Amino acid sequence: MSAIAAPQVRPSSAEKFFQASLYLLLVTGFAALAGTGKLDFPSLIIVIPALLLRGRNLLRGTTWLIPERWTTWLTIFYFAFYAADYLLISQSFISATVHLVLFSMVVKIFSVQSDRDLLYLAILSFMMVLAAAVLTVDTLFLLTFSLFLLLAIATFVSMEMRRSERVSLVTTVPAREDKRFQRSLSGVAAILGIATFIGAGVIFFVLPRLSYGGYLQNLGAQGNLVSGFGQDVRLGGIGQIQQSDAVVMHVQELSGRMPQDVKWRGVALSNFDGQHWWNDPGEQPGVRSLVSAPLDLTRIRFGQSSPYSGTVSIRHFPTFAYKAVMEPVGVDVFFLASMPVRLGGNYRAVAVYADGSVMNVSHSTPALFGSAGDNAQTIGIYFGEADTRNPEPLVRNSTSQDYPPHVAMLNMQLPHLDPRIPVLVRQITSGITSNYLRARAIESYLQNNYGYTLQLPGGHQADPLAYFLFERKQGHCEYFASSMAVMVRSLGIPARVVNGFRGGQYNDVTASYIIREKDAHSWVEVYFPEYGWVTFDPTPSAGLQAAPTGALARAGLYADAARELWREWIISYDFSHQVRLTTALAQQTSKAQARTHVWLQKKYYRLLAKTRQWQRQAEHLKSRDVVLLSVALLLLLLAPFIPKGWRAFSHQRLLKNPQRAPRTAASFWYLQMLKALERRGFQKAPAQTPAEFAASIPDLSLHSGVVAFTEHYQRARFAESAEDARRLPELYAALTAQK
Repeated sequence: MSAIAAPQVRPSSAEKFFQASLYLLLVTGFAALAGTGKLDFPSLIIVIPALLLRGRNLLRGTTWLIPERWTTWLTIFYFAFYAADYLLISQSFISATVHLVLFSMVVKIFSVQSDRDLLYLAILSFMMVLAAAVLTVDTLFLLTFSLFLLLAIATFVSMEMRRSERVSLVTTVPAREDKRFQRSLSGVAAILGIATFIGAGVIFFVLPRLSYGGYLQNLGAQGNLVSGFGQDVRLGGIGQIQQSDAVVMHVQELSGRMPQDVKWRGVALSNFDGQHWWNDPGEQPGVRSLVSAPLDLTRIRFGQSSPYSGTVSIRHFPTFAYKAVMEPVGVDVFFLASMPVRLGGNYRAVAVYADGSVMNVSHSTPALFGSAGDNAQTIGIYFGEADTRNPEPLVRNSTSQDYPPHVAMLNMQLPHLDPRIPVLVRQITSGITSNYLRARAIESYLQNNYGYTLQLPGGHQADPLAYFLFERKQGHCEYFASSMAVMVRSLGIPARVVNGFRGGQYNDVTASYIIREKDAHSWVEVYFPEYGWVTFDPTPSAGLQAAPTGALARAGLYADAARELWREWIISYDFSHQVRLTTALAQQTSKAQARTHVWLQKKYYRLLAKTRQWQRQAEHLKSRDVVLLSVALLLLLLAPFIPKGWRAFSHQRLLKNPQRAPRTAASFWYLQMLKALERRGFQKAPAQTPAEFAASIPDLSLHSGVVAFTEHYQRARFAESAEDARRLPELYAALTAQK
């Protein structure tokens, strides 16, 4: 590969501006794409040096081109690589297409041969921004897109001016004019960009929008959480999620009191083979709609049991209501606070499973209900209500084994267990007769005798639970929950593992809780016939991560508040938001109008009272006081005109006595003479001196008079001759008297 140097021709003003704006357009498009955090390392190390080299060439005024035959072979090669990328490497249409766009840009910026290639580069920059819009909903995209729009306007405006320059054969421009041109073009681009944003903002807040995600939004769903919240979960999935700081959702209290260390329930898993948990993929859920009214989860039944607890037996119980705003994390699961009571939101169809998980299937068919993540739907804003009762008084002395057949069949199966596990369970629960207290004893034993760590065990373990309980004795929440569920089942008590989130960081800027991926958690639900499912958490308190503090943490809260505002009022802005915004504006406008009316009314009545007071005082004034007030009022009215009157008086004195100020009088009378000659058709050019103008008068009857007037004017003006200044009014009168 060799570099081909282009002819060294000094570029025009529009050419330089166009090349710079096109380069910045490409950089901004790539920055928008890189800002999503979805680009892999090879893409970064290939594209960034290429863009830096292109920028260096622009600064130095040099051009490096790839030979055309190399470009052809690279293109043929990459089409074959694109298929391999899509089928084997990335295994994603979006990722493979992004790689194709980046490769095309790198090749094209070093093989530009014509204006069509430059236009192609601008299109590639737009494709990068489009890909960034698919892959993210972050506020960083707003900043990069704003800059991209401004640069796009500058690029296409300068492209047209560049074409016009070439047509007019303008090749060189003075340096001063070049800088002025670039400043002017930058200002025009900025004005057009601002006007575009204002117009787009008006259209955005006026036109109705739908709240359901579109095709591209579904393509851009992120799947990093699917493995932890699907119907098939292998041990270790939650531990991987807990190492990420990405935001999953924001939760805001609406009423009631949120429990401390609240658990946000995602999916519950019943079947366990010693390595992974799963649910029966053939299980048919109950499908409901949330559009017309919230869904009452307490009335849902599978067989004779509720998927949650026995809340229907009590009419009134304490609850708390909340609003959740989900980020596009690629799962179709509603995360509900335990124990769920109601779910509301603008969703046409939700599926409720026997394990209590609720999934959005608004765009699915019953045949696609299989697993979370296979056909993940966008979940935005939803509303929930949870039961906050303490179930312990109802189940503390539970000894009943009257389990519904559906519950017993799904939640009492056991894999082949290490013989040490049943022995350990008997030791822990020795002498305890209550099923509830047995479960509490197992929970307490795991909390107090094992350590918490996010470091996953190295290598494959044939029996992960036995390795955790008797050898390693430390692990993350999934190992604690799996161990407790198996140990409780060994006592003949139904139990299941639940995956979701717990706690969250409170953001006082938005009065909401931030739930991050690192808050992912697993716990256990145990069934008691007297109540239903009760929550247990055997993970030690060391698994709770303290909220960060300090200036950086505070700045992070403000940044998160901006992202939450962007998510709700930009990404999720729909007709319901329009109604809320219109209602709020109408209320604020009405309040402001009422306050203004009251304020003006108060001022009016106060002024009226003052006027009446002055009127009463004026009625008792003496004649002398009335005269003095009248004079003072007259002087006050004449005060603005005094300076102007004084200047007029001084001017008239000067005209009558020009010798008092010869230079000023000369200037005045010369201007009067020029006006008089202009009315006759003789106009002095700016470049002419008074003598040249006088000599240029072709009219012989005026010529001698103008020459004489000019001579006296020059002596009065430059020699301050009082005698010549005194003669000017006479000469002016003689000139104007001639016909």
